[in-house]
Amino acid sequence: MTLAVDIQDLRTRALRDLLAHLDGSVTDQWPEIADSSAPDFADPVRAELERDRVFGEVPFIVAHSSEVTGRGQFITADLPRNNVVVIRQSDGGVKTFVNACRHRGAQLVTEDSGKCRLFSCPYHRWSYGTDGALRSVTLDNTFGDFDRSQYGLVELPTEERHGFVWVIDNPARQIDVAAWLGPEMDAIMASYGIGDLVSVDPHTYRRPANWKIMQDGFLDNYHVKYAHPNTAGKMLHTNAVALQDYGRSFWFLTARKTVDQFIGQEVSWSPEMEGHTIESCFLAPNSMLLKHATHFELLTFRPVGADPNQSIMQMRIMAPSVQDSGLTPEHWAKRWEKNWGLLIAILHDEDFPILDGSQVAMNSLDTGPMLLGRNEIGSHLFRRMVDELLATAPAAAAP
Repeated sequence: MTLAVDIQDLRTRALRDLLAHLDGSVTDQWPEIADSSAPDFADPVRAELERDRVFGEVPFIVAHSSEVTGRGQFITADLPRNNVVVIRQSDGGVKTFVNACRHRGAQLVTEDSGKCRLFSCPYHRWSYGTDGALRSVTLDNTFGDFDRSQYGLVELPTEERHGFVWVIDNPARQIDVAAWLGPEMDAIMASYGIGDLVSVDPHTYRRPANWKIMQDGFLDNYHVKYAHPNTAGKMLHTNAVALQDYGRSFWFLTARKTVDQFIGQEVSWSPEMEGHTIESCFLAPNSMLLKHATHFELLTFRPVGADPNQSIMQMRIMAPSVQDSGLTPEHWAKRWEKNWGLLIAILHDEDFPILDGSQVAMNSLDTGPMLLGRNEIGSHLFRRMVDELLATAPAAAAP
């Protein structure tokens, strides 16, 4: 079987392009400067379209598989269209249900995570199996007859692939993650083996900023030394990207400053280069995956309903388990506690103030036309994907 992507060749070509970029103070570029406008980030009509035509139509990541490992283990999540429960099944699969009793709509689960054998409604004690089937109706002799098979929990399309749980936030759709990713990105994801790793203390943040402002901020390599002069800017190069476009999603390589020692040399990719670069994937529609030498980071961004001024950001670190790492439990815990501490400090002190302030500015009525530079190629591709989804009529309901 021929792989859709020769990952060694991809990395070598990108590395050579990146070194040439650094040597010439250039980067991969979009064909032309593009216009940008504040209403794209503040218009409630557009926000409603994004909720339904982006998150209600295509797969996106809601969890790492290790977050729901055992039978009955669950997490809850606020998705753009629904509050949901993601739960591991007795057959090893994963299902996602709208977190609402089919009687009067009471929320079934209020915890962020946990384990259960059934869902019991706190209002009238109707109960549901972890498979979503309606199991019992209290005082059913007085309630009246109805077809219980039609009143199980509402299930959303869910697929487990490449170590992640993917969902379409619309029960009328069908899910095919491989088809959505495309053969190249699906092959790249398969090569990473993320399913063999564990999720280390995922963090969730609700921010007063449009989800696209948040996503743009983490696709942008142009701001590094300006927004992070005393942190990331000391370690990472600014405005130097080697990118491969795969249609909806894309792959790219950026540089740590230690890679400078290889400028001017004809190099090929080797494991050593993992310490001098950061390999990243934009997984449409809303996720950024970063590959480091010792772990992966996943950043996801989604709107809060149809509110253009609110979003949810989730950050995950995926790393070898204590057993697979060869570290003592204490050393393992300290390593990732330190890593999280550095990430959170940069987020809270440097990224969030700028991104939150950008949303305040986008609600001004006279911002004037704005621009997206040719060097901001990741943001061009992200906006192309969103605009294409918004322009696509909703699919017919699944049979």
